[in-house]
Amino acid sequence: MADCRFILYHGWGFDHTFWQPWADRLSKWGTVHAYDRGYFGDPRDVEVEHDSDQTVAVTHSFGLHWIEQSLFDEVDLLVICGGFLYFHPYAAQYKRRSRLILQEMINNLEVDPTKVLADFYENCYAPEDPPNVDVEEFNHQLLLDDLRRLQNSDLSHQRLEPAQKVCILHGSDDHIVPNKKGRQIYTQLQAKSQYFEIKGGGHALPRTHAQQCMEFVQPEIEALNQTE
Repeated sequence: MADCRFILYHGWGFDHTFWQPWADRLSKWGTVHAYDRGYFGDPRDVEVEHDSDQTVAVTHSFGLHWIEQSLFDEVDLLVICGGFLYFHPYAAQYKRRSRLILQEMINNLEVDPTKVLADFYENCYAPEDPPNVDVEEFNHQLLLDDLRRLQNSDLSHQRLEPAQKVCILHGSDDHIVPNKKGRQIYTQLQAKSQYFEIKGGGHALPRTHAQQCMEFVQPEIEALNQTE
């Protein structure tokens, strides 16, 4: 049986603990390495290795944009949760409004980061209630820099092409990234991808619906494990 190496990338405003429910489940198939951007403690990078039989990258939201191309080149299975290539709508009239809303969030983050993070978690976990999160200590500058980066970050689908298989998961009630963004990734990578929409899921889908997500991902992992 092949040994998988799982690399997990959280999104903006979270840390490596976001993936705890997944790490517990994935560990039975191989080793789990959770990237940490460094918003709430020391950053934790993940180096690309070439000694594992299979490499699986799992991303949430903006975390998809933090993967180095060298890792895309190694990935056998890419799992995208609540992801997007470009955050804003492509249509000009909707894009302008979206950019203004994000800029307002950036402005508010500069003066009252605790409230912005609390509101963000509420929207992420909707339609469920967010957990109690202590956000008193954080890297304010890094949160700001990444939110500003989000305004213009545009990931070409060609960067994802080296991945052998892509599994796209999106919540039907995502209040941060509309499910059409997940479908757009599927449209670009259709030949090698699958799209699964989880009813009632929000943006924090990997935390709130970990079991449902795993029901879609597990067959893909087991298929890798049959590879000699």
